[in-house]
Amino acid sequence: MIRTPMFSRACHCEAYATYLAVVPWKGLDQFHCRIIPSEHYTSQVTVDEDVFAELRLWRKGLVAMFRAQDDEDCVFIETAKNVKNTLHMNIECIPLPRESGDLAPIYFKQALEQAGERWGTHRKIINLADTKEKSVRRAIPPGFSYFAIDFGLQPGYAHVIENEDTFPAHFAQEIIAGMLDLDHKLWRRPEKETLETLKQKRDAFRERWAAFDWTETARQRVNEAGGSQEE
Repeated sequence: MIRTPMFSRACHCEAYATYLAVVPWKGLDQFHCRIIPSEHYTSQVTVDEDVFAELRLWRKGLVAMFRAQDDEDCVFIETAKNVKNTLHMNIECIPLPRESGDLAPIYFKQALEQAGERWGTHRKIINLADTKEKSVRRAIPPGFSYFAIDFGLQPGYAHVIENEDTFPAHFAQEIIAGMLDLDHKLWRRPEKETLETLKQKRDAFRERWAAFDWTETARQRVNEAGGSQEE
């Protein structure tokens, strides 16, 4: 993985196969962030088991952080578009006020139902709670583009995208911005942050995240195990 100035200012926590970073644009919230694999994958459907396990750990930590400090919810969004063109996957995490989080499943189910006809012939929404793994991992065949959303730790919805030309690039962001009555500029043409502003966002997130940083606990366990073996 190449570390650029943008990476160093956006990334505030690394695990073994993934990392957590604030978004490098003016997000829908100060703590709008992304979970990204270190190696190249096109979607959650294609990641290895260890990578998928880390993705779930990030989610648990973020949900705990938002609930503990501000009684907030959050959603996790993946837009796996043009997967055959080998775009790098990421999962966006957007915090929401608790009352908005309670309503989010209703908003997104309705929006997916209304948008289905415009995307292609796969009009049926996949309720991830009804799948064996409660996730998109086995719900979508490899090689298919899709949109998926989870509501905190609760399984959400997925939808295959057949017509990628008509799929809105900021589908989820537009819905959330509407729920929160945010300026359309924040999702339609988000402005890139300066490196200095990005560093400030990263530091603020890092301070808030410290009490929920599962990667530090994991490293301590590895070090302790190594020390006991040497003895």
